[in-house]
Amino acid sequence: MNVSRPARPNGTSVAEAYEEHMVPGMFAWWSQLIVALADPRPGEHVLDVACGTGIGARLAARAVGSAGRVAGLDIDPGVVEIAAKVTDGAASPMDWHCGSALEMPFKDGEFDLCLCLQGMQFFPDRLAGLAEIRRVVKRSGRFVGSLWASLEFNEGHRAVVQALERQNVDASSARRACSFADVDDIRDIAKRAGFSNVELRTEDGVSHFASLQSFIDGMTLGSPSTRHAVALLPPAGRDRFVRDVSTALEQYIVGGELQYPMRTHIVVARP
Repeated sequence: MNVSRPARPNGTSVAEAYEEHMVPGMFAWWSQLIVALADPRPGEHVLDVACGTGIGARLAARAVGSAGRVAGLDIDPGVVEIAAKVTDGAASPMDWHCGSALEMPFKDGEFDLCLCLQGMQFFPDRLAGLAEIRRVVKRSGRFVGSLWASLEFNEGHRAVVQALERQNVDASSARRACSFADVDDIRDIAKRAGFSNVELRTEDGVSHFASLQSFIDGMTLGSPSTRHAVALLPPAGRDRFVRDVSTALEQYIVGGELQYPMRTHIVVARP
């Protein structure tokens, strides 16, 4: 198996690595599933919270059409810049904002639909973040979000966490992606945030990274949760990290593509 040690490609930013590797490998399929479930309709106003480079917003824009409006918000200016660049000239109006999900620059009841795809687990205050989402959703609107299930059901994240912890590296930031996984907790916080009708479902799927190298690059360069933990590795431990991750995931390589199982919870909530 020929997989190189993690190293930033020349001229590639964190946000570019996220768009190049994480979006097609980990987020595209799930975003299609969840946006279809959310069912954005022509003319609706949609907000994608913690939008990353905007895959959820882009999919929603296709559905709302030129009569609708889509906005994306993320705290990372790098991904917001890429989102704006990728959607420049889009047929549907799209607005991109850099800011905190805990204090959003939108009016009360401004949106018919609010999305948050794999973002709530990273909120510094989950209740406050969901209350803010509730604030900007119309009384007739809905919120649809997704959260990875626990680490044992997400083989890629588990391989990374275990490889880090074998070297006594603090992997708490890598674990955070799967840290809001208890369905009772999710339901409780959503109701405390002001949503009266909260439904949860669990779905199993498969990642589709173009290669094991793409996964390594995505997790070590572009992932908002794992790259900080990987950066704590000593230089001498980088090759061992790649070997350990490669060994753990080798069984999931199909025709050169990395396909490993993932599980996510989907919350559908209404005021």
